[in-house]
Amino acid sequence: MELVSGTSFIQILSNLFSKIFSEVFAPILLELLQIYAKYILTIFWSIYSEWLLGIFVALCSLVDIAENIFNLFAGISPVKVEGRTVYLLDAFFQMEKVTTAFTHITVMAVAICFIFTIVKTARSITDMALEDKNPISKVLADGMKAAVTFMLIPFLCITMLQLTTIVTNQVVSAFNGAQGGGSTIGTIVFLSAGMDADKATTTKRNVMELDGSADQSGRAPSMTDDVRQPYLEGSKDYRKLSTVKKDFYAANFNYVEGFVSVVLLLFILLGAVMIFIRRLFELLLLYLVSPFFVSTIPLDDGILFAKWRELFVAKFFSGFGVIFSMRYYLLLVPSIASGRLCLYDMDLPGAVMINSVLKMFLIIGGAWAVYKSQHLIMQILNPEAATADQQAGALFQGVVMGTASTAASMAMAASTGGTSAALGAMGGGGGSLGKLLSAAGETGGAGASKSDDKQRYTGK
Repeated sequence: MELVSGTSFIQILSNLFSKIFSEVFAPILLELLQIYAKYILTIFWSIYSEWLLGIFVALCSLVDIAENIFNLFAGISPVKVEGRTVYLLDAFFQMEKVTTAFTHITVMAVAICFIFTIVKTARSITDMALEDKNPISKVLADGMKAAVTFMLIPFLCITMLQLTTIVTNQVVSAFNGAQGGGSTIGTIVFLSAGMDADKATTTKRNVMELDGSADQSGRAPSMTDDVRQPYLEGSKDYRKLSTVKKDFYAANFNYVEGFVSVVLLLFILLGAVMIFIRRLFELLLLYLVSPFFVSTIPLDDGILFAKWRELFVAKFFSGFGVIFSMRYYLLLVPSIASGRLCLYDMDLPGAVMINSVLKMFLIIGGAWAVYKSQHLIMQILNPEAATADQQAGALFQGVVMGTASTAASMAMAASTGGTSAALGAMGGGGGSLGKLLSAAGETGGAGASKSDDKQRYTGK
């Protein structure tokens, strides 16, 4: 009886202490733990956001370097040649060696044109008794047309160079005016990621507050406000972290959209640089061989020369697609990154995360549109050349992928062979296993060799 009463007393004390702990101490300890965790996370995020800001600024600086290279090859920024300030395309067309080569080719083409005129005249005399489709007067007129065209080709190229330079500079000036200043791409991306981070209209966001509750009511950030306008005008440099920290909270930057935009723009700019380098050499080649196409005017009534003219003009204006789309994309990025644009109902659960994901998809889709715009203008001016460029790009991608696949196959075969040799050197049961793996390695190597022969044969 005493044992039963003692057990009941212990059970009552256990229930009492359990209830006191669950109803009194547990809420207090849980609140203290939340405060401690919030404090630790706040300190960690403050330090971590400083590092992220430094990396983000460095990547934006790389974007500015890529933009300078892009402007150089796109004809936006001039270069210096022997003390003269000219654009890169003009410098190539005005080189002494290029001019000498063009003169020699022109002399050769004039002789060819004279031969073609004689041949066409003889054919016209032969056909005179039949249908007289090509009278001698028309053949001589085509010869005079070719002679005049020989003299007009250099003036045509100079006119096209000046026209493209004027249009390009006006386009850049127009978009810079719409953005509020002639800033760099890195500056625009940096300010776009910090649309909700300026100290003038926001408070420092806590890492535990993911609903944007730190924003002050009535705020309307823009690229031309008092905080961001000095960065656009160049009076403040975003690469100076001491200056940036006075105007922005490092913890409030939208690093996801910022890093995605920076990486995509780096790839787009470097790809566009290769496009403009290819365009430069293609234009120079078309310019040098132009006299040969002019010499065929008496032979085919200028059909072949007309094709050359259409392709030459299309190549000149093909770079506008990338320039226009790039500037338009940068004009929209600040509006996309701004907190004023809501793509999802903010009253629904998880609205902040879903809204950020949708904005990121919008930024990626815009970057993809900019990359694909390289053939947009070309498709209007010369669809055949645009199709050929797209096929060449697909072939280049196929060669790269084929090379990577071949390298991977060779590495796998080599590693398999090395493993089999090592196991073969071991005694006992390892010998038979090594032979088995060695046979597998030789089979893999033969398969890779057959795959290589097939890729060389198909050209992929």
